[in-house]
Amino acid sequence: MTSGKRFTFALVPLLILIVTCNSVAQQNDPVYDSDIVVKSFEEMLYPPLAREARIQGTVVVSAKLDNAGRVSSTSAVSGPKLLIPDSLANAKKWRFKPNTNAVAIIIYEFQLAEGKCNHETSHLFVFHEPNRVSIVGCEQNWQP
Repeated sequence: MTSGKRFTFALVPLLILIVTCNSVAQQNDPVYDSDIVVKSFEEMLYPPLAREARIQGTVVVSAKLDNAGRVSSTSAVSGPKLLIPDSLANAKKWRFKPNTNAVAIIIYEFQLAEGKCNHETSHLFVFHEPNRVSIVGCEQNWQP
């Protein structure tokens, strides 16, 4: 084998290592609030099963973005089990300004209000820039 071929074979594992390390480094880079710009979002209701079970809490969702800023996939970072599926489904409907990491984080905060609410307003959805929403569900709906 010539020395040129040996040199090339020696470089291949090094290049694979560099690419792998770069990929891992990008996955572990923080997503800064300044990189998250929401272009559109969709409101969601308090998940009925979670409301009935009186589950409250925070769900953190990581959303992978395509080149246009559409959500291509979602995964839960943390949160109560009964709140995660609806949060993941909702996050897929959001649109973002594309960013260099092609990732956005959405924080869903679920809280139940004590007392009764008007039947027409059994929940409240509030968007807080850059990436946090509050979903307040009523303990009971008021029925005249």
